[in-house]
Amino acid sequence: MKESKPLPVYIPVNRRRFFKSMAAASAGFTLPGFLAEALTLTASPVVTQGPYYPLSDDIPLDKDNDLVQLGDNLTAATGIVTYITGRVLDSSGNPIRNALVECWHADNEGDYLYSTGTGRNSACDANFAGFGQFLTGSTGAFRFRTIKAGLYTGRTRHFHWGVTIPGKTTRTCTQTGWNEVAYGNNGAVWATQNSNDNVFSPLSAAQKASILLDFTPVAGTTTGEVAANWDFVSGYTPVEPTYPAPGGFLAQGEPVAGPNGTVRYKLTIPAYANYCYEIYGNPTMADLEWKALPFSLSQTGSIDRHKHVATAEGSLSLYVAAAAEKGFYKVSFRVPGANTGMP
Repeated sequence: MKESKPLPVYIPVNRRRFFKSMAAASAGFTLPGFLAEALTLTASPVVTQGPYYPLSDDIPLDKDNDLVQLGDNLTAATGIVTYITGRVLDSSGNPIRNALVECWHADNEGDYLYSTGTGRNSACDANFAGFGQFLTGSTGAFRFRTIKAGLYTGRTRHFHWGVTIPGKTTRTCTQTGWNEVAYGNNGAVWATQNSNDNVFSPLSAAQKASILLDFTPVAGTTTGEVAANWDFVSGYTPVEPTYPAPGGFLAQGEPVAGPNGTVRYKLTIPAYANYCYEIYGNPTMADLEWKALPFSLSQTGSIDRHKHVATAEGSLSLYVAAAAEKGFYKVSFRVPGANTGMP
C-alpha cells in the first residue's frame, strides 16, 4: 500500500526559465579529457526494461524532453523539479549523435503512465508526461526536465532509460537512482533503499557508483529544484547510417494553409515501406535540442501522431504545426523491426 498523499507542490511553469536552468545544469559538457578508468566506472550496467514501459496509446503526443509540462497545459506535474543532463558516448569516450534517449518513471506518488487498458493510467498525475525522448546532436548530449521519481512498494527511487544508437535495432536499458536515503511522502524512511532494492543491490560497487547519482540544488531557484549529470557509455560501436539504413536527415518545411486559418509546415520525404518516421524541431537550443513534434498525415487533419510507419515506397508528406526557427526539421527513421518506441 502506498503512503499517504503529499500536499501539492506548486512548480512555477516558465519555459524560458526551463531552458536557462537546463543550460546551468549542463555545465561540464565541454570539459576536455576522459580517462579510460572513468569511462569504465561510468559505463551503465544493462538492466531489465521493467514492466512499466508505456504502451503506444499511453505515450503523449507531447513526448519531448520536458516531462513536467504537457503541451501548452499551464498546470505542472506535482513534485520536485529535477534536471538530468549527460552524454551518450562510445567506449572510447567519443560522442554518439542520432542516439535515441528515452526516459520514463513513476509520478510523485509512485504511479506510472503505463496501462494495459485504453489510454494512460488514470491514477497517474494527469499533468505528468511520464515519458520523454531526446535525439542527440553532434556532442552526444541529452537533457531532460522532470520530477523526482515517486516510490512504490518493493523499489526505491529510480529513472528508467532506454538508449538506441545508430546501427542497432533495439534499445539498451538501464536505470539511475538517488545516492541518498529514500523517504516517503509522509517523511518516514522508506522500506526499500538502494542497499536492498532488487535491481540495485546485485550490482557491483563500481556499477552502483555509476548510476546512483548525487542531485544538487540548482543555483538561482527557490522551489527546491535539483540537477545531476550522468553519461551513458555504450559498449557498442555506432554505425553512421546512409539512407535507407537507420538514422535521420534534415528536411525543410514548406508553409501551407492549415485548418481554421492556421499555418502548417509540409515536409515531403522519400519513404520506404515499413520504415518508422518521426519529426524533430530545433527551435531553441542549437544541436542540443531536437524536440519531438507531433504531426498529421494531411494538410488540415488532426495533429494526432508522433510516429508513422510507411506502408509503401515513394514520396511521403507529413504536416507539423510548429515552425522551425532555423527553417529545417530533422526526420528520424527506423528500419523495419527496429525500436520504434514500443516494447
